[in-house]
Amino acid sequence: MKIVKVFLLFLLGSLLFSCLKKDARTNNVDSTPLTGTIEKSDTLRVMAYNVLNYGDLCQGSTTSLDGYFRTIIQYTQPDLMSCEKMTAFPPLGGSGGNLADEILANVLNFVNPDKYNYAAPTNASGSGTLSVLFYNQQKLTYVSTEDLLSLVTDFDLYKFYYNDINLSITKDTTFLYAVVCHTKSGSASLERDFQDSTVMASLRSKFEHFPNLIVMGDFNTRGSFEHGYQSLISSKDSNTTISDPPYYPDETLKYPGNWSISPSYVVPFLTTSTRSLPYDPNACGASGGGKGWYDHIFISNWLINGSNYIKYIPHSYQSVGNDGARTGVSINSNVPSVNTSAPAKVLDALYHFSDKYTVMIRFEVKANRNAVSPVDP
Repeated sequence: MKIVKVFLLFLLGSLLFSCLKKDARTNNVDSTPLTGTIEKSDTLRVMAYNVLNYGDLCQGSTTSLDGYFRTIIQYTQPDLMSCEKMTAFPPLGGSGGNLADEILANVLNFVNPDKYNYAAPTNASGSGTLSVLFYNQQKLTYVSTEDLLSLVTDFDLYKFYYNDINLSITKDTTFLYAVVCHTKSGSASLERDFQDSTVMASLRSKFEHFPNLIVMGDFNTRGSFEHGYQSLISSKDSNTTISDPPYYPDETLKYPGNWSISPSYVVPFLTTSTRSLPYDPNACGASGGGKGWYDHIFISNWLINGSNYIKYIPHSYQSVGNDGARTGVSINSNVPSVNTSAPAKVLDALYHFSDKYTVMIRFEVKANRNAVSPVDP
């Protein structure tokens, strides 16, 4: 009898242990994400660059500038890049090609074969310089160009969609819009105020709420007090607001900003100039070292919030090569300290290629269950 009782107790204990072990295994399985639910993401690197009359031979031969530009592209690897102040060429091209084709062949696709193309620019204003928007055709597909304003130079709105193979990330066609600006320079802001406010009025008329929208380029603004700058960041409602990321959403800076009078308050973001002397490496462009913040990349609320799959990566906004100690000195100067923010070869290339620091920003493309419907006006 004792043997039977012992056997029954042993059997009961074994069954209980087995159930507990099964529950433990079940819990472990449930806590492991299924292969099909692993989130996929991508990164888009956006760059705005005033290339200082690239192509007019003021700074030297195009071949020599191509070499510096290749070094910069190899380091920055942009997916979308505006080049302002390129020497003008017939936008429709010709049998001999044009400067944009030359840059594709000898710079961009020389560094990354078959990666880049450019969107069709306009020059209805008949300017001696124009802006060209280059893009990574492996990630983006160009759709259209719309001239928003032709005054001194053209202000174009470009439309792209993100190449999502089998819609594995975005689940729908996701559009990205970019406006490239090169406003009137000079201490008087009246003309550039009109340019900025007209472009923004056109965008606010076109879109009831701003989609994935970037407004970038050389704005030549002396401070946030200028009417043109205010027309960019101020709107009657939040649906058509764009933001300057170091102010919002990063909140690294606080308004007001007067970078011409007090550049030290915005020193990590200064873009003018990479050169301290007016004659070295040449007499083209501006000198004086870091003294102004003319180049910006503004972004819509959709991009800040990731409303439609593309989301700004916080604190990714930067003036490439600006270590925050360049006020009044060249980008590659060892005074007051050695610039270690980028390799020395890149700093030298930035110094020789243009008088402006290039501005960059990064976005994450990622699945969003609460994404709003894409805008396709």
